Amino acid sequence: MKTNERVLDVGTGGGVPGVVLAILRRDLTVELSDTSSKRIAALRSILDEIKLSLTIHHQPAQQIAHDMNSQGHPFDTLIIRAVAPLPKLLAWFEPISSVYGRLLLIKGPRWEAEKRDSRHRGFLKKVTARRIADWPIPGKDTQSVLLEIKKRHNA
Repeated sequence: MKTNERVLDVGTGGGVPGVVLAILRRDLTVELSDTSSKRIAALRSILDEIKLSLTIHHQPAQQIAHDMNSQGHPFDTLIIRAVAPLPKLLAWFEPISSVYGRLLLIKGPRWEAEKRDSRHRGFLKKVTARRIADWPIPGKDTQSVLLEIKKRHNA
């Protein structure tokens, strides 16, 4: 990530990766989103314990991204880990690809099949999906990847 990016951790759950990014990269403006009141309450407790002040949104990330863009404060990056399969994520975020810079998706071993399915369903018409990093899953003969989803220049 570039210096001073605005980042939204979509479906943050327990705060990974958003809280970790906020700790390691103080130059980033990291905000968190989740639709579960229970997870948000637990996350607020964690943030209080480690004395870290981050904005937590209790609404769908698509609405947050749209609202922030309308207010002149678009997110450079939406980061998503363990939220949904790629076709579902693209169904949610591809239609609003003009209101954020890019999606970074942490995906498991089924990412290639999910990408093929996404292409087949037409979700890669307005956006591109490319692997920008990968790492082995310990104890398995598979890997996880970091996918970057960006709006196509001609879309």
